[in-house]
Amino acid sequence: MTKIAEARPRQQRVLTGVGAWRRPAVLLGLLALLAGCAGPAAYRQGRELLAEGKVNEGLAKLEEAVKHEPRNAEYRIALSTQRGSAVNRLVASGEAARREGRPADAEKAYRQALAIDPHHALAQQGVEAVVVDRRHRQRVAEAEALFKQGGEANLQQALDALRPVLAENPRQKEALHLKARIEEVQVREHKAEARLAAVYRKPITLEFREAPLRSVFDVIAKVSGLNFFFDKDLRPDLKASILAKNTSIEEAVRLILVTNQLEQKVLSENTVLIYPNTPQKLKDYQTLSVRTFYLTNADVKAVSNTIKTIVKTKDLVVDERLGLIIMRDTPDAIRMAERIVALQDLSDPEVMLEVEVLEIKRSRLLELGIQWPDRLSLSPLQAQGASLTLDALRGLDGRSIQASTGGFTISARKEDQDGNILANPRIRVRNKEKAKIMIGDRVPVITTTSTSTGFVSESVNYVDVGLKLEVEPNIYLDEEVAIKINLEVSSLVREVLSKSGSLSYQIGTRGATTVLRLKDGETQILAGLISDEDRSTANKVPLAGELPMLGRLFGSRKDDTQRSEILLSITPRVVRSIRRPDLLSAEFESGTESSVGSDSLRLLSAPPPAEAGAAKERATGSAPTVPQAGTAGTAGTASAGAAAAMPAAAGAGAAPQLSWQLPEQVKAGEQFTAVLNVTAPEALKGLPLLLGYDAQSLQVVNVQEGSFLKQGNATTTFSHRIDAAQGRVFVAAVRQAASASDTGVNGSGSVVAVTFKALKAGTAPRLRLLSVSPEPAPAVPAALPPERSVQVLP
Repeated sequence: MTKIAEARPRQQRVLTGVGAWRRPAVLLGLLALLAGCAGPAAYRQGRELLAEGKVNEGLAKLEEAVKHEPRNAEYRIALSTQRGSAVNRLVASGEAARREGRPADAEKAYRQALAIDPHHALAQQGVEAVVVDRRHRQRVAEAEALFKQGGEANLQQALDALRPVLAENPRQKEALHLKARIEEVQVREHKAEARLAAVYRKPITLEFREAPLRSVFDVIAKVSGLNFFFDKDLRPDLKASILAKNTSIEEAVRLILVTNQLEQKVLSENTVLIYPNTPQKLKDYQTLSVRTFYLTNADVKAVSNTIKTIVKTKDLVVDERLGLIIMRDTPDAIRMAERIVALQDLSDPEVMLEVEVLEIKRSRLLELGIQWPDRLSLSPLQAQGASLTLDALRGLDGRSIQASTGGFTISARKEDQDGNILANPRIRVRNKEKAKIMIGDRVPVITTTSTSTGFVSESVNYVDVGLKLEVEPNIYLDEEVAIKINLEVSSLVREVLSKSGSLSYQIGTRGATTVLRLKDGETQILAGLISDEDRSTANKVPLAGELPMLGRLFGSRKDDTQRSEILLSITPRVVRSIRRPDLLSAEFESGTESSVGSDSLRLLSAPPPAEAGAAKERATGSAPTVPQAGTAGTAGTASAGAAAAMPAAAGAGAAPQLSWQLPEQVKAGEQFTAVLNVTAPEALKGLPLLLGYDAQSLQVVNVQEGSFLKQGNATTTFSHRIDAAQGRVFVAAVRQAASASDTGVNGSGSVVAVTFKALKAGTAPRLRLLSVSPEPAPAVPAALPPERSVQVLP
């Protein structure tokens, strides 16, 4: 008993140890079971959240499901697909916002995409692009401020500020519009490029005869306050004779340098280095720059050959893989190369071809009559197993001769079949590229080849049967498209079986090849591909079948008529056309043979000085003079800053006031008219102007002249030009003087009325006046009216 009692506690201890060992396993099993249930629940919740539009919460649940079941392929694929779709939607939203000029919304979308996928390349590039766009907008704003200040130096500084913007983004709209306005002002005023401080463009009068060159520069330095440094190899015996009245210091110095084979290098705003124009000195002093051109559309070899031919650049590297050109040359040559690249690197035009091919088939079959037996066959009857002999032929009679005839058929059948086969493909083609359309079947043709050794092989060739259309467009500048068309329609006629057993087909073909020249949206129909077959087959009893009325009882007649016609309709829709460049871009000065890209040599009347000292001189009417300079036998005088010697302003009086008149809201697809009104206190003869609009949201339908310049039934000359690619409308309106006393008209009225068509709903396209040039020009420049926007409703 004692032993038994002692054994019980030991047994209990053993059982307790076994329970302690099993308890963790049970817990692990329960956790695994719970995890197995949590995965599907998280996956289901994630799908429901995504369906409700809660992207972040839904993706978090899918990630939770993948963590619970890492080996579940369905969960991993769903997570990857939904994450990619969400990122793509956000990136697309950011791109749309960036194109519409909403950088804050664009950056927000890109940041959300990066929160989902931190390594997404397009989202990272989008954030960088937003930063670049903001920097570009800031540079454009700085250039706009310089442009509003006016003056030759400010205009040049504005262009210099726009150069890096257009180099990084050639399609930056604000920069392009501002650049066009600046160039228009520069061309109209015919001013030279500003390089030094305003003092370098002060008016001066020089009169020297055979004076030492250094003495001439000493006089200019005293008048202008500029510093001139001379190269040690400059000849001391150089003399100059110059007689220039009321010209700028810059032009006078440049003329002196060119006529004495000298060059200058600007060191600062008031310091110039003068050196001989020799090849070695040019290598020592002339600054060279490196410029990289990234080409998007043009062929790098063609553009590089153009630069080598026109700009004479020797240091040129071409990378065909990246489509870039690296050149090393002077800043003037690089600016000229920029204009050449801008003319050649244009996107290829494209056209959308709307094609309709209609094949009309009609067949009529009439088979009526009685088909009588057409033969009687007689053959002797033979005993089974016996052969026929000549003696047996003598005993032939009606009982031993077998007779057989053909079938007796009554035909009464009529069939009518009408069928239309329509193909309506739309294909987008690039300029001068071929496009093919094939609608049909590929029929196999088996060819058997045998050799002398007995080896037999078979090969299968496929023949296209159906409708084949080949087009090659050529898009012209006037929105016309020349199209080479090759149309072929084929069908299987019958099968042909050769003696060797090879199967081939007889194919019927109808085709047409032509060249059309159509306008954008014009439809041309090609018809006349007709196949008309009439077959008549008769099976008659001789003589009896020829009877007029009873002939049908002794014969059968089959009439088969088949007719098919093919119609081709083609309509071109120009998607992207060739833009004719402006005259400012197509024609520009290229310098001289020895100095490519440099400014032309000319002397212009200096503008009135704008400094405070110049204003004081205008008030007093006096001008500082410089005493006589030179040595014995030479004479020289110089004067500068004389406002009294400057020509008077071209126009006087108050500037005209301009204002817009247009609706605030329109619906997409509707047309509306924007009217530009003017109130002129002084008489005007002409009012050339440049309008800007959003080309992606608006389309110009019509441009009409207003009533302002037509007052008094006067004759006017009105012309306009539309640049749909850049969103510009150039308008020129001039009043023809009826008499010598007709100085123009004043008052109020409309200048121009432009009819637009709203294209995109949900946008607010802007309409603005980029520049205006009243004739005669007023003393104060005309203020541009504020831009207006139109809300486009769905």
